[in-house]
Amino acid sequence: MRILDILDNAVPKEKAENVREIDYNRLQRLGYNTILFDYDNTIAVWREPFDMRNKEVIDRLIQSGMKVGVVTNGPQSRVRNLKEIFGNQLKVYHSMRKPGTKELRRVLSEMKSKPEKTVIIGDLFFTDIIAGNRMGMYSILVSPIVDISQKWYKRVMARISIGVYLLFFFTVGWIFRINRLATPHRFANNVMDIDFDSLKESGYRLILFDFDNTLEEWGASTVSREKKLLLSRIERLGMNIVLVSNGKKGRLGKIDDELATIKVLSRARKPLTFKAKKVLKDLEIPPYQTIVVGDQLFTDIIMGNLLGAYTIKTEPLSEREFFWTRLVRRVERMLLKKMKRHPNVEVMDR
Repeated sequence: MRILDILDNAVPKEKAENVREIDYNRLQRLGYNTILFDYDNTIAVWREPFDMRNKEVIDRLIQSGMKVGVVTNGPQSRVRNLKEIFGNQLKVYHSMRKPGTKELRRVLSEMKSKPEKTVIIGDLFFTDIIAGNRMGMYSILVSPIVDISQKWYKRVMARISIGVYLLFFFTVGWIFRINRLATPHRFANNVMDIDFDSLKESGYRLILFDFDNTLEEWGASTVSREKKLLLSRIERLGMNIVLVSNGKKGRLGKIDDELATIKVLSRARKPLTFKAKKVLKDLEIPPYQTIVVGDQLFTDIIMGNLLGAYTIKTEPLSEREFFWTRLVRRVERMLLKKMKRHPNVEVMDR
């Protein structure tokens, strides 16, 4: 692998303090059906028996119908105790050689699971996270288990692991984090190409549309008949619509008056999420039932991904736009070619 690919794959999709703090219900709602845990410092102190505080988590996952496994680079003797605790309900695999993916592919084959439906959870970004991201899994990094009762060198190793990750993340890692946040779930030529019926059937209830160069050309102060009909059809499906724009209130106020049943939010300060979060709170709609549609990676898509929404990037309707946006487009073009090859991105073709 090239060094840039390695660094990119070292960034987790999500971070949590420990395995008990993860929202597994949300992962199930997103369609994941398989959970793979690392062992050392993830569900047990390094080179120690299973931490029984985590038993309830695994029991609950198994009872909910999720496929659950443990994938460790450690020897069989390290995880032998899991058989006594969980019997055959928990799949246990040792000597995995992460960040290599050969053994992980064998595991998924045996569990009859797909990488895109699998979550991998571990404490080491240079083994668990890289391996999971290379395969297209959803990766979650947890902090190594630190117990004051464990031997001093084990506490030191856990602290070193945390320190190495923080050093990575706050130097070059944040660049790859931004790249990941700017990657949409799907591309579409324009809003007319999006299958809103299918999205409604998938359980989505709210669509946050950008306005300039997404619904209408940049600077427009009215909505075309074609787009009004589209918005009306989406509403008839039973979905909520909010226009979220960084544009000025004066111009967008006219559009707000024109669209009587649709809220228009101006000066949203995207990619910041605080105004969008207030919309979700007021409508009592969670992020995983929300779609963000926009033409800009570094405003619309980053905001949507920070929210935890499903993001769709459209092509800009015209080349006319704000001076600063034209400069940002140059950076976008450098990223777009790679993004469209990303395993978690779909390109919509009609």
